[in-house]
Order: sequence, then C-alpha cells, then structure tokens
Amino acid sequence: MNELITYPVEVSVCIVMFYGLFVLALKNETHFRFNRLFLLFTMVASLLIPLLKISNYPGNSETALRAVLQTVQLGSDNIFIGESNLPQTNFIVIIYFTLVFILSVKLIVGILSVYVLKHRCVIGHKKGQCIAFCNKQIAPFSFFNTIFIHKESVNDAQFDKIMMHETIHIRQFHSVDIIFAEIVCILTWFNPLSWLIKAALKENHEYLADSGVSVQTPDAEGYLRLLIRNVVGLQPEIANNLNKSLISKRIKMMKKPRSGWLSLLKVLPVLPIIIVLLLAFSCKNSSKETDPQNLPVSEKPVKDKEIADKMPEFKGGHEAMTKYMIENVKYPEEAKKNGIQGKVFVSFTVTKTGKLDNIKVIRTASDLLNAEALRVISSMPDWEPGLSKGTAVDVEITVPIMFRLS
Repeated sequence: MNELITYPVEVSVCIVMFYGLFVLALKNETHFRFNRLFLLFTMVASLLIPLLKISNYPGNSETALRAVLQTVQLGSDNIFIGESNLPQTNFIVIIYFTLVFILSVKLIVGILSVYVLKHRCVIGHKKGQCIAFCNKQIAPFSFFNTIFIHKESVNDAQFDKIMMHETIHIRQFHSVDIIFAEIVCILTWFNPLSWLIKAALKENHEYLADSGVSVQTPDAEGYLRLLIRNVVGLQPEIANNLNKSLISKRIKMMKKPRSGWLSLLKVLPVLPIIIVLLLAFSCKNSSKETDPQNLPVSEKPVKDKEIADKMPEFKGGHEAMTKYMIENVKYPEEAKKNGIQGKVFVSFTVTKTGKLDNIKVIRTASDLLNAEALRVISSMPDWEPGLSKGTAVDVEITVPIMFRLS
C-alpha cells in the first residue's frame, strides 16, 4: 500500500488501541491531570510509533548486496507500456489529501475568526489577563492568552468565577492541546475515534478548570448556577468555553468523590499495547525489508553496511533490457484467453563473472506468467557485474515484470 495511506492508517490503529484503554480505565475517573497527559500521550505516541523503523537484519545473510529495478510493464501485444505514474492507490491518496486540505482550511478559518472577533472587541486587562469585551452575545471562552466575554457580564456578580475558570484554561495551555488535537483529527479524519479523543480532551479541560475553581471558591452552588447560565451565544469550536453539552457531565464530576491513586493501575496494559504496536509497525524483520514492494529503486539493504560502487547492469542499460524483454516475451495465449494479468517479481544473482544464477520467482501472479517471466530472464545474456571497491561482487537483483492486457 502507498506509504502516504499506510501511515495515517497505522496512526489510526494506534489511536484505537490507546483510546480503548482510556475509555475502559480512565474516562470515569477524576484523575483529570493524568487523563489529560494520557490523551496527549495517545496522540503523540500514535503519530510517532509508525515512524519508528527498527530493523532486524539477520547476521547470517548469504547475499551481500541487493537491489530492485524499475518495473517493466508489458502488454499482451508485446508493447512496452512504461511505469505507471497513477497507481490505483492514487485515487485514495487524492481523496485523503482533499479532505485533509478542506479540514486544514476549516481550522485556519476558525482560528482567524477568533482573531477577527478579538479585533472587533474592546480590549482590557484585569488581574494580569487580556480580556476582549464583546458587543455580541457570547458564552465566555478563552483562546490562548485572551478571555472573551460579553461586555454586559462585566458587572455580573459571577464575573470573578468566570475569570478563574478561563484563567485556568490559559495558564495550563489548553488551547495548544486543542490545536494539536485538531491536527491529529485532520491527519486521521476517517477515524471517528480521533474526533472522540478531541472531544474527550476538551471535556477534560473543563473538568480541570472546574476543579481549579472549586478549590479557589467556597461558593460551589453559585458556580454550578454559573455553568447553567453561561451557555448561550457564540462558542467557537477551537476555543475553551462553558459548553452547554457538557454541563450535566461537569456537574456530576464536580460532585463525584475523588478517585484513589490505585485506580491508575488500570492503565498498566498500556505497556503491552506499546510493545504490540512497535512489533506490528516499527520492527521490520529481514523478510519484509527485502520484500521488493518495500524497496525503492537502487536502495540496498546491505550486510555489514557495504555498498557497491557500481551496481550490475544489463549491457546497454535499463532501456536495452526493456527492449530485450519486449522482443522476447510471449504473452501466454491461455493467459490472454482467460484475462490473466499481474506483476511477477523475479530474483536472480548477477555473479562476479556477470552470469545470472539462482533465478527464481519471489512473488507470483499466475503459473503461466511466472513461467514466461522465468523463461525470459533465464535467456538473458551476461550482465556487467557489480563492483565494490574495484572488485567484482555477487549482487542479488529483483526485476518486477508487469503483464498487462492491452
């Protein structure tokens, strides 16, 4: 699969594993600081684990050098089709990046709309905090270092509690969390759990702010009334705000007894989860690393890190080899009749003398196409041998041959 698609898919798998543990172990606990860290860890680890590549080449590899050549594509009428520039996965890639672009624009517009709103407000300062007093009816919210509030709330008796709540959001950098979560959602827009993680993070931000206010004020009932009152008006999606959809959950959490620290032991399964994900996405064994579909042209996993100064070459170069195959390949009639096509990977060793040895199919398409690919490769003349530090060496070559009905 195209790596542009593989990466976000692997990120999504990581998110599913980590978020599943969060729901089972932490979601209903009152460890709000730890929950925030775990949700952030979920996103960071999910982004990084698929990028880690831990190679495990066996030390007893017999072949010193390997290389994969460009695919040779042949039609049923022995016409060279050329390397496809638009593989089937490109359609998926186009759809994926189209949605990424649309959601990125949406995020940028959302951020700009907050700054436009700030520009239209009267800016003031109180207790060291920047406050935007808005004419528009809005629910109080904060974004980075600014608190947005309806100007008629200035003389409200609950104004100090609003300031406490939003100041906690600012001092704990909750806006940074939200922007990061938005970026993760953009990269993995097809995974509904990514959006649930963002919602859980915003929800946890409110629990943190509520907990901070309850410590600073003895008037818990008054604060609960404030939550119910301040839920009408503009509420930007990317901002921290007194969100009406969370009011009942927040009131329940404020009244809930604090969870004991022993409950944190429920997250211990995160360690085997990390190990499983690393084994699945990061630890590459030798058989996978040497898979022709995982190796770009001229990239050679090499024993003891040796690199040939000159790779083997068909006399006359790749174009000459392609011409030779066009002239010699006979698309099997039975394959034509039955509509059989596909890609065959043929591996062989170009010896120090330039002769081809150990010719074999390492990835099959059909018996008919395999046999024809082997026949043509076996009939090839000697190649120019590879050189390492001026000395001829054995090099394993893989040639992908695409049989396509034209």
